[in-house]
Amino acid sequence: MLGAWTRGIVVNRAGKAADVSTTEIEHFMDKTLGAMPILAEIPEDKKVQEAEREGVPLVVYEPESPASIAMNELAKVVAGEADLPYTLGKEQEIGETVKRLTRALTGRRI
Repeated sequence: MLGAWTRGIVVNRAGKAADVSTTEIEHFMDKTLGAMPILAEIPEDKKVQEAEREGVPLVVYEPESPASIAMNELAKVVAGEADLPYTLGKEQEIGETVKRLTRALTGRRI
């Protein structure tokens, strides 16, 4: 939402080898829109689709699934009951994927 305050980013369906890494996402945000932490990384989880088919929230349907656990941790962060799980590592290189994405979206090189 434009003009809204944003506390951070939630990476959804994370974990596949082809995905952009959490570090690359943080670097991209830092270089383009300003530093923004990753609040949570919700892993790819087949239980999500099963819960959806049953019409039941995942955290009720399969509370011990990896995605349920990550969602509960995100809820704690948003509620202020837990610290952010990630910090931006300035010393790490920005990945080529992020560089290409930035050029494509903004026309700028980073």
